[in-house]
Amino acid sequence: MSGPGMSLDMRVSHRLEQRPVLSLQTIQSLKLLQMATVDLHELINNEMLENPTLEMSAEDPVEAPTEIERQEQVAEEISNEAPEQTTEAGETYEEVYDFLQKHTEVDEFTSRSGRVAQGDGDEDAKQEAFNQVAAPGRQLSDYLMEQVRMLEIDELDLPLVEEIIFSLDPRGYLEYPLEDVAKALDNRYTLEEAEWALGVVQSLEPKGVAARTLSECLLLQVGKDDPDYPRLKRLLTDLWDDVLKNRVPRIAKEMGISFDEVKLLIDLLGTLNPHPGAIYNEVHTQVVTPDVIVTPDDNGNFVVKLTRENLPRLSISPTYLKMLDKREVDKEALNFIKSKVNHARQLIEALVQRQSTLERVANSIVRRQTDYLRWGLSSLKPMKMQDIADELGIHHSTVWRAVYGKYMQTPQGVVAMNDLFTGGLPMDDGETSREAVKLKVKELVDAETKSKPLSDMALAKKLADAGIQASRRVVTKYREELGIPDSRVRKAH
Repeated sequence: MSGPGMSLDMRVSHRLEQRPVLSLQTIQSLKLLQMATVDLHELINNEMLENPTLEMSAEDPVEAPTEIERQEQVAEEISNEAPEQTTEAGETYEEVYDFLQKHTEVDEFTSRSGRVAQGDGDEDAKQEAFNQVAAPGRQLSDYLMEQVRMLEIDELDLPLVEEIIFSLDPRGYLEYPLEDVAKALDNRYTLEEAEWALGVVQSLEPKGVAARTLSECLLLQVGKDDPDYPRLKRLLTDLWDDVLKNRVPRIAKEMGISFDEVKLLIDLLGTLNPHPGAIYNEVHTQVVTPDVIVTPDDNGNFVVKLTRENLPRLSISPTYLKMLDKREVDKEALNFIKSKVNHARQLIEALVQRQSTLERVANSIVRRQTDYLRWGLSSLKPMKMQDIADELGIHHSTVWRAVYGKYMQTPQGVVAMNDLFTGGLPMDDGETSREAVKLKVKELVDAETKSKPLSDMALAKKLADAGIQASRRVVTKYREELGIPDSRVRKAH
């Protein structure tokens, strides 16, 4: 509120400030760096179809001397706006990925070709993608509906049966409570009717389908004419918690049978399928094409080579370059050619820049992980993306882009380049990687006496004896990440 003697007015003032502005070429270069080789190959093929000035070249294009420097400068510009990002292995990259998406919304290459490397595309691009996907295999719902059609089910009850079938998750389990299934049909059916419909679906093949819990799934697979059915049913209902916690003595006492009989019954349960619907939702194995090949030379050093043969070598058609100098070419055609030639040059420069950055990052990784390349996972050293960034004088988001979705063929096999980045734990003589510690934990568990399995505290002590400083809590975390149950469950009676 203004008082006496005060006045309000509007003033125009100027303020000088610097803000990073990313050019379209810069954004395209960063996008190409992040793309996997298989996606990049498809993008190039689409570009060649749409740009007549692009053609295959027998030689590698000549790299502009300032391309890498410009890439590094761009990364530094982005870092001025970026929030603090965590890229240590074992943690997620959602914040980094969101940041990349925020700063790479414009993508002339991908929008022109109908291919979007990351993010959504228009309807035509989506339709084109669908057209390239092989026809799916037989789905669980299709198989179940074929069986339902062979049953004599009243048409009034059929919608309820169908609703249950289409509510099953990829494992074959009923994903929603029966109350919700009934509500989805406008409460036209009672809970009792829903229970009946569930029984119909559970009677179908594969056995165990439409279960709501693991114990119910296994029980559905046990035939009622099986002589062990009463005892197995009790294990899966009244004593299921004891089964999960491997309380063999307690189970034997409750059922009045011997330890060996209990173990035999549990072994029978182990032969059943916990995910009966999974066979209808199998993910086909993806063929991985390495982007980087690492091989030892005659001196025992490791040599990095990019798989350049996976990408076509591009050049600008001399025919169209000559047309730019011809005066008889009309203005509209000349502008079209200029635009296409300029676009082709940008693509070639971005590809050269991408390969060079990827090669520099790969060489830095190899220099730091020579022990891993020689001896395997137990010799993997702690390494962060910031370590590579500091060595090369670039921002760590550039390193992240360079390794994202890329694979390296090594003497230890084909590995995701992301997996070579990991944190570490202190040792008596330095530091060891988390993956190496996990491997040591697995070795200790494999070698333990099964009747007296090692507790997490005992595992931590054995690690300390080996010179690895890991707390019990860290051991518990790594054990769980390895999918190893605790000592009580591992105990063999």
